[in-house]
Amino acid sequence: MSKFSVLILAGGKSSRMGQDKACLQFAGQSLLQHMQQLATQAGASQVLISRNQKGYIQDLQPEQGPLAGILAALPHCQHKRLLVLPIDTPLLSTQALQLLLQQSAAAACFNQSPLPCLLTINSQLQHVISQQLTKQQRSIKQLLNALNASSVDIDETQLLNTNTPADWQAFLQQQTTLSCSLQTAQKQSKSSN
Repeated sequence: MSKFSVLILAGGKSSRMGQDKACLQFAGQSLLQHMQQLATQAGASQVLISRNQKGYIQDLQPEQGPLAGILAALPHCQHKRLLVLPIDTPLLSTQALQLLLQQSAAAACFNQSPLPCLLTINSQLQHVISQQLTKQQRSIKQLLNALNASSVDIDETQLLNTNTPADWQAFLQQQTTLSCSLQTAQKQSKSSN
């Protein structure tokens, strides 16, 4: 597999969440650390973070959403393929990301969601994003349509998006329930041996 860069989109205001999503704690680490770990496990040789704070890639065009984050990151990418990950999809797996990375099209995403997506960095990508932002069209779906992106099916649960406190609590509860079920199954397996 060819080398690729990852861009984690963590520059939003988190207004629906009421707190910075990147700092939410999950399995003993922040959501940002979790997504960085996922990117590395998927094989990224470069992990970039779009986050409108000092020390990170900041949008050149403020208040323009994920497209502005992608556009600002393009000059920093060391590779021609860019895997774009949203900060708020904690259930993504390396296997799911590998499905995207196997696509040979110039752009790819999952059928159920425009993010995460895989982009090929070239002058067309930069031009299309710039044109969309000039026209106040901030849709990732529109970008992927313009690039004739291929799409892949995936189990929708991996695309769980945690935008609100209720979403986050439901996610944490699901993780606790799953963890308890696994522990119970392991105990039963040991006792039957």
